[in-house]
Amino acid sequence: MSLILRPASFALSLVSLCTIAAFAQKGSPPAPPAPRSIPSAPNYHNLADPDLQTDVRYQAFDKKPLTFKSTAEEVLVPVVVVDKSGNPVAGLKKEAFRLQENGRDQPISSVEEYRPTSTPLSPPRLGSNQVSNVNSGSTVEARRLVIIVFDVLNTPFGEQARARHALIKYVADNLDPGSLYQLLALDRIGIHILHDYTQNTASLESALKALTSKFSTTNAVDSETLRALTTDPGQTAVPTIPLTATGAPDQEAIALQAFARGEQAYAQYLQAEAARTTMLTFQQIAARVSGIPGRKALIWVTAGFPFSVDPSSGAISEGYSFDFYQHTMQLLANQFIAVYPVDARGLLTLQPDASFRLTRTENAQAAGLLAAESNRNLDIQNTMRAFADMTGGRAYVNKNDMNSCIKDAVKDGSAYYMLSYPLDRNNRKPGWRKINVRVADYKVRARDGYYMTQTTVDPTSTARSDIDQALTSPFDYTGLPMRIMSNPPVADGAKRKVTFAMTMPPKAVTLDATDNHHLHVDIAYVVRNTKGDDAGHNGVSYNTALNPQQLEQIEKQGLGYGDTLSLSPGSYNIRVVVRDNLTGKIGSALLPLDVK
Repeated sequence: MSLILRPASFALSLVSLCTIAAFAQKGSPPAPPAPRSIPSAPNYHNLADPDLQTDVRYQAFDKKPLTFKSTAEEVLVPVVVVDKSGNPVAGLKKEAFRLQENGRDQPISSVEEYRPTSTPLSPPRLGSNQVSNVNSGSTVEARRLVIIVFDVLNTPFGEQARARHALIKYVADNLDPGSLYQLLALDRIGIHILHDYTQNTASLESALKALTSKFSTTNAVDSETLRALTTDPGQTAVPTIPLTATGAPDQEAIALQAFARGEQAYAQYLQAEAARTTMLTFQQIAARVSGIPGRKALIWVTAGFPFSVDPSSGAISEGYSFDFYQHTMQLLANQFIAVYPVDARGLLTLQPDASFRLTRTENAQAAGLLAAESNRNLDIQNTMRAFADMTGGRAYVNKNDMNSCIKDAVKDGSAYYMLSYPLDRNNRKPGWRKINVRVADYKVRARDGYYMTQTTVDPTSTARSDIDQALTSPFDYTGLPMRIMSNPPVADGAKRKVTFAMTMPPKAVTLDATDNHHLHVDIAYVVRNTKGDDAGHNGVSYNTALNPQQLEQIEKQGLGYGDTLSLSPGSYNIRVVVRDNLTGKIGSALLPLDVK
C-alpha cells in the first residue's frame, strides 16, 4: 500500500537545529545533543482470528479497531495490461478500469500510463572525501529495474549449480536492452551485491561465474525432520514412553526420541532464521530502490520460501513476528515491487532419491511418503503463487526453461498504469484488504491487496528496527537524499580527530504544517573498521515544532548533522542513517575513512 501520510504530533523537548544545519557551511561540527533512544515497535500479540485462520500454522493480526495517528489519503496500484499475445496495451482511460476492494467498487481518482526507461543510474561526481546516496536523475524518471536474487539460503546445494548455469545462459543470450539489471545473492549470512544496476552482459556473466554453491538451510537439517516439520501442522498427541519387552522404560529409545526432538527444535530455529533473513532482504531491497520512481520487477530464483502464506487472508505461518511480515509487505507495496518467484528445482517428479533418509514406516508405506512429499511441494508452490499475487508478480513453477520464465517476467515491466483511489478512513477494521482490478477483453496483473493494521498505518512503530537494519545493510537506502563529507584527519596524540558532516537538501524531510511545522527525524551513525568491529556510534532524535528562524533555515539550507571522531590510524567506514518518522522514509550512505 502506498499512502500519503500526515502524522500526529509528539510531545518531547525542543532541539535547536541552527548550528547543525550550518555545519556544512562552516566546516566545524557542533557539540551533538545527547542521544535519545528510539521507541521500540509495539507488540500487538497476534492471536488466533476465527475470521481468517483456518489452519493452526498461520498467524493472524490483532482485531482491535485501528487508531489512525496519520491521515491516509490515496492507495496506489500499479497495473500491467496485456493483450492475448502478451503485448502491453496502451492508451487506456479511467473508464476502462474497474477496481474493487473487498468486493466493493472503488472510485478511481486517477490513471497514469508509464513507459519506464533504461537510462543508466550514474553516481554523482564528488570529491574523494564525499559520498551521496542519490544517482543522477533517479528521483525524476521512472526506470525499468530488474532485480535478480539468487536465493542460496533456501535452495538445496544440488539445485544451485543448475540454476546458476540457467542464469548465466539468460544473461548471455536474452538480456533485455530496455532494462537495468541488479544481481544479488542471498545466503545464511544475508544479502550480497554481486553487481549493481547495469546493462553490461559480460560483467553480469562474470559475477555469476564467480558465485559458488553453498549449503542452504535445507541441507543443514535431516530430511526426515524437514518433512515432518513442513507437513505436520503441529503435535496432536502426547508422546508415549517406549518400553522394553519386560515393561521397563527403553533408555536407548528414549534417548533417540530426545535426539529427534532436539533435531526438530533445531530445524524450527533454522527455518525461523531463514524466514527472518528472507523477509529482511525484501525490506532492504525495497529501501534501496525507495528513491527511484516506478514499478520494479524482483525475480527471486529459489527452491521455496521458508514460510507459508494463506492466499485468502494474507496470513503468514508461525515462526517469527507477524508485525515484521506486515511491514515487509507494506515496503514492497510502497515501492511498487512485484515479486516473480522462479522455482530453481524445475520440473518435479516427486520420487524419492538418494538424499532421502527413509524411516522404517516410510519404507513400508511408500504411498504415504509420496503423498506427504507431494503436499509439501504443493505448499511450497502455493506459497510462491500467493506471494507473487500479493505483490503483483507471477510465479514460475514446474518449468525447466528458466530463461523463458525470466524473459516473461522482465517483459511485464515494459509498460504499466498507475491507478489511485481514496482510502476509506471510516473502515477501522484491521486486516488484509483484497484488491481486484479488471479491464474488459484484456489480461491484467496487479497486486491482490494490502495490509491495513496498526503496524502499517503508524510510521513510528518500526523506527527502531528500521534504523538498526539500515546501519548493518550492505545497501545505501535512497528514500531520503543525503551527502556525507569528511575533513582530513588531525593529529590528536596517538589517535586522530576526524570531523564529518551529513547534509540533506531543502524539502528533503517532511514538516507538518498543520502542527506548527513539526519535525520528527532520527539520525544515527556507526563507524566500523575493516574487521567489522564497532569503532564508534551515536544517534539523535529531533522531535520538535520549528520556530520561524529554524523553519527558514531548513527551507533554504536543508538539514544537517555533524560529529568529531577520535580514531586510531587505519581504514574505516562510517554509515549514516536518517529516518523521517512522519513518513517512514529512510536515507543512508557509506563513507570510507582512511585515517593516517
